[in-house]
Amino acid sequence: MLGSNILDEVPKLAAALPPFPSIVLQLLDRLRDEDSSLDVLVRLARNDPVISSNILASANHIRRLRLQSDLADPFAAASLIGLNRVRNIVVAAGMHQFLENGKGGTFLFRHSQAVAIVAQELATLSGVSSEMAYVAGILHDIGQLCFHILDEQAFREAYESSSVDGNLIEREVETFGLDHCRMGALLAEHWELPEEFVSVILTHHDEMTVTSRLQATICLAETLARALDIPPSPKNRVTKINAAALESLNLRWDSPDMLDCFGRCHARFHQLCDDGHG
Repeated sequence: MLGSNILDEVPKLAAALPPFPSIVLQLLDRLRDEDSSLDVLVRLARNDPVISSNILASANHIRRLRLQSDLADPFAAASLIGLNRVRNIVVAAGMHQFLENGKGGTFLFRHSQAVAIVAQELATLSGVSSEMAYVAGILHDIGQLCFHILDEQAFREAYESSSVDGNLIEREVETFGLDHCRMGALLAEHWELPEEFVSVILTHHDEMTVTSRLQATICLAETLARALDIPPSPKNRVTKINAAALESLNLRWDSPDMLDCFGRCHARFHQLCDDGHG
């Protein structure tokens, strides 16, 4: 259980977590910069061997399908796969390094990737920035990391018991004094993430709230990822849908575009798992 003055404890909890990847913060700045170029992102990526190797792997997968030789230069590889794909790789790899060092990070990372993929597909249908949607999807559940640090066993029990009724939020409040949405928002503020991301993290489980079209996208992506059972889990369940979010994006679950979207989300997630990288 957290103390009554939660704000005083956030820096301590943040210090107990792995360092938040600076490359993700730099990318967030670039996403808000309309003049951001592929060259700038590649220069960021060259400083991280994991990200560089993922860019090369993604490009060389395409070249091998064309019976072409592998590339060794990250900029040439990035030019082949495009700016959007590079952005996604930078965020996914940076967050993976962050999450894999924390307890309980594997399923959380896969769930975050699934939500990011679904969010990006929904964004494409509704005119929301697909890059921002992907980043927000990756970040939306960061509050759960603190609960793993505070008391891994207590969080596991709250998570397991929530599979009966789907009330994870209520179980977290009973156990820790606040839910992972509020905890994540406090962490995001501590890390000085953009305000729009703070809002998304705080309200991604809200059933009626719409604070922005990006937030609406993440609310629906969270619901849809569980409905599609990606990643597979017996705890995936959907009890309610944020109808206001659906309306704000002018989407319909039964439309042909949405049915195609469901198939793409499944295919992209399973391809990502098969490839072993974001």
